Amino acid sequence: MSESDTDTNVTGKSKDLSHLRIGEFLLLRRLGSGGMADVYLAEQTSLGRQVAVKVLKNDATVGASTPEILLKRFEQEARAAGGLSHPNIVQVITTGRENGVSYIVQEYVPGLNLSQWIKKHGAPEYGTGLQWMLQITAALRAAGEAGVVHRDVKPENIMVTRTNTVKVTDFGLAQWNQPTTPKMNLTQAGTTMGTPWYMSPEQIQGEKLDTRSDQYSFGVTCYHMFSGQPPFPGKNAMTVAVQHLKEEPAPLQSRRADLPRELCDVIHRMIRKRPDDRFQTADELEAALQRLTRIPVNSRLNSPTGWAERLLAARPDGRGAVVAFALLFLAAYAVGRQSDRPLRLPPMPAPAEIPKKSTPVRQFALAMLQSDRSAAWEAVINSFPDSDEADLARIRLGLCHLTAVVPDETKAIEAFRNLEQKGKISPDKRHLVVLGLLGQIYVLSYLPEKPGANPALRSDERDRLTVELRDLLNQPETQVAVSLNDAPVELVRFFNEEFSAQR
Repeated sequence: MSESDTDTNVTGKSKDLSHLRIGEFLLLRRLGSGGMADVYLAEQTSLGRQVAVKVLKNDATVGASTPEILLKRFEQEARAAGGLSHPNIVQVITTGRENGVSYIVQEYVPGLNLSQWIKKHGAPEYGTGLQWMLQITAALRAAGEAGVVHRDVKPENIMVTRTNTVKVTDFGLAQWNQPTTPKMNLTQAGTTMGTPWYMSPEQIQGEKLDTRSDQYSFGVTCYHMFSGQPPFPGKNAMTVAVQHLKEEPAPLQSRRADLPRELCDVIHRMIRKRPDDRFQTADELEAALQRLTRIPVNSRLNSPTGWAERLLAARPDGRGAVVAFALLFLAAYAVGRQSDRPLRLPPMPAPAEIPKKSTPVRQFALAMLQSDRSAAWEAVINSFPDSDEADLARIRLGLCHLTAVVPDETKAIEAFRNLEQKGKISPDKRHLVVLGLLGQIYVLSYLPEKPGANPALRSDERDRLTVELRDLLNQPETQVAVSLNDAPVELVRFFNEEFSAQR
């Protein structure tokens, strides 16, 4: 659990219990507050570690739920999550009641929830999102094997750590497979039966739930994660519920053209109306996701490979231009064959200009949705050169050059070298030196030797950069966690494989 693990909409201010001691836990400061509970950062004095303590409000009421019902739900959360042990589930440490205060102690997870992450960084790239999907699938499989249905899977209940690991949290609505659940009251303010924007049709109708209901909510979350909004972004619970029951979502690929069709097919299968039409087990879903990891890089990124596809990607209205261009090409070719004269093809249209947004956050979010990512990342850097988003864009620009249809090692190295130099001239951005060096080493390790290149020179350069990075990691002021906080998952994984011993 982290600072972002609770609702920010507080239904009523409760007494701040900061500095209160509950058993061996000293409450340091309140991290957040919801309708049912407050969450505090605390120190477990016996072990000297930080934990998160969720404290039930004595006067809590949510919708029509009485304090007694909420206490039972609070206790149920502790039982459900406490019986689960998995690296992708926020771990419950203990629970208890002291001096009239009911509490749950959980691991403290520094970071953002997925909803906050998307607002800050925009939709994740394909590789990052797929790895998160695999981790969440593993967490829900562990819950399902324990007979637990979460019932409230949504971006707010998925934590993204500083090392780009995800953890499922908040089992406050979890249940063991029971015959039926109360039918959702769509006119009830603050309904406690889940979040309508992510609820399965069977949960809305009060039918018996199993792990396939969590899969539906997970699928809606994935749709939101990749597109930037849920499939049914209605304004009220009733409207959204009707859409879940009767309407089909817009094709995900229409909102993220860079995603492979296979991934979109998997997500759309997860959110089919009938549970029997979804993946029947977590193992079946995981197998489908694992197959996606074997798609070649350029195919995974849906990179255009031919001139016609590049033209379509470059211009929103490019399909008509391609048809006209093809007809012109054929006509010119026929005339050329007859006259035996060389053809003069018309120039390719220039790529569409990336519009400038009002803030670096908006510019970065736009870049996440562009098919021509290199131009979009450059737009972030050129429009807001001193922003944190520009630093993140430099990282992604390097990776973009690396995974292009024709990888450009020189431009990739240049992007990461610029990042390194930015860190060296800005004392408050020293962590960028780590990322710049790491990116250059990654490029030299990733691409094969160029024909005719001197392998000794390449190896010497990689060794030089590696020594420089290791020396930097040995310096006490180097904060590795800060350096990797916003790094793409590819660089985090590479760092863990090559340099984890330095931490």
